[in-house]
Amino acid sequence: MMADQPEKIGKYEILGIAGEGSMGRVYAAHDPFADHKVAIKVQNIPDDGSGASKLSRKMFFNEAHTAGELDHPNILAVLDAGEDGNEPYIVMEFVEGDNTLTEYCTEKNQLPLKQAVEIIYACAKALDYAHRRGVIHRDIKPSNIMLTPEGDAKIADFGIAQRMSSDTTQIMGMLGSPRYMSPEQAQELDTTPKTDLFSLGVVAYELIAGRPPFIAKGFSRLLYKIVNEDPSPPSEHRPEIPPRLNTIILGLLAKNPDDRPESGREVASELVAVFGDLAQEPVDISEEDQFRIVRKLRFFNDFSDDEIREVLKASAWETRAPGDEVITEGEMDNSFYIIVDGAVSVRKHGNEISTLTKGDCFGEMGYLSKIRRTATITAKDDLSLLKITATLIEQASITCQLRFNKVSLETLIHRLARTSERLAMSTT
Repeated sequence: MMADQPEKIGKYEILGIAGEGSMGRVYAAHDPFADHKVAIKVQNIPDDGSGASKLSRKMFFNEAHTAGELDHPNILAVLDAGEDGNEPYIVMEFVEGDNTLTEYCTEKNQLPLKQAVEIIYACAKALDYAHRRGVIHRDIKPSNIMLTPEGDAKIADFGIAQRMSSDTTQIMGMLGSPRYMSPEQAQELDTTPKTDLFSLGVVAYELIAGRPPFIAKGFSRLLYKIVNEDPSPPSEHRPEIPPRLNTIILGLLAKNPDDRPESGREVASELVAVFGDLAQEPVDISEEDQFRIVRKLRFFNDFSDDEIREVLKASAWETRAPGDEVITEGEMDNSFYIIVDGAVSVRKHGNEISTLTKGDCFGEMGYLSKIRRTATITAKDDLSLLKITATLIEQASITCQLRFNKVSLETLIHRLARTSERLAMSTT
């Protein structure tokens, strides 16, 4: 049982309890120097000098040391660590809601496929970042992947993480959560970055299929299945799963590490193609025909031919019928759209405020800043669209990304300027 809520821990002013479990407590707190909200994790570690308490303390500060050196948008940031009296604590970025992937790994509460794939993609990129810096997480599981209110994934809890090259004593043995262990962990063999990829495969399977890939009664039987039995394809439990996504997940779950993808970056690259598979009403138009059509659109006036081809590779070509909603006011979405043919109505609070036509674009606010949609966009007639998401455009070259973001930002600035002019005229 932990003590009553303190007023302060170190320099941090405690605002309330954000979460609590058998292992400790997480407080919401205020950093008076940086003037922002943080989360402080305090763990129940008995000060009895036992081997168990020494290991717990080592794991606790291992998280602070390891995660504190990582800076990635999909890894929960560790900001500070210390001891208050004899009580160790870790200060982390605060994620509103304390929501993890756990609740979405059942058949009754599954996420839409596109959102689930975006989360797997983000985690693959975060793991690739950590692995390139010599860190293996070793405990990837749904409860260690947090979700922000905007739907962004953040990998947390590096307590048993291992450094691939270190002179310090590492935390060894059969570590990790049994259901998400790799075959090498189950057999207490050496772990590698591909160990994390196997665990990510288990998480992906649960998130996509709504059930674990390995189900058994008892610890020993579970480990046997992990080491020796292949799971059924996820599509057996969710038929709408694209074949390509099936292949990627089963590849992550290969028994032999050599048969798994080489890196998280490779996984992320493979997932890019899945977004195209999931696009609504994909159109069968050759790449060369797509290029000729969009080359004429004013949005691409300043793009080179190579940059346009890169954007096309990171896009989904969609069609919508008259009356279809493309964007709904109030929803979270980071997609950006360019009208290839047709027209759309822009409505705010039910009132039509403008019409956009061929060559126009929309969705730049959500794309650039990940805020809720401020208007509803509806097809006025047969509509052809180029749909680009921030997730997909990240696969393009830096030059292409800079060009795309520059044009998107200029579009936003011009639109805001026109809105200001209309407001000024209406008040005169």
